[in-house]
Amino acid sequence: MKHAYGLMALLAVLLIGVPVRAHHATQAEFDQNNVKTITGTMTRVMWVNPHVNWHMDVKNEDGSVTDWTIVAAAPGQFRSIGLSGRDFFKVGETYTASIALARNGSSRGHILTFITPDGKTLKIWSGNFDDPLGK
Repeated sequence: MKHAYGLMALLAVLLIGVPVRAHHATQAEFDQNNVKTITGTMTRVMWVNPHVNWHMDVKNEDGSVTDWTIVAAAPGQFRSIGLSGRDFFKVGETYTASIALARNGSSRGHILTFITPDGKTLKIWSGNFDDPLGK
């Protein structure tokens, strides 16, 4: 019994020392009133928790290329409406994305709308932080 209390105390000390990464509020990271449209090549689709991420290489006016990271809701929310990134988004294809820009000025955005390579518009987010899939 004595050892059990000692073990619990040791675990408590170790757990207190582990940094905890709190989940952020979307509105704290992205500005829904600062929207940009980008066109580029899809380089990576990450259908993982806690957020779906797309990476696009976007050519700048000076010819340089910026890797934009576009984030959205969790994969489960997309699956609940029948959309899977593994089936839909294709690496190497050109997409246009309207995004709410990151407040810190980085090349990150929260997706509003994708235009697919065949010209279809896919509204993913309404711009309302209380409605992550624009339903």
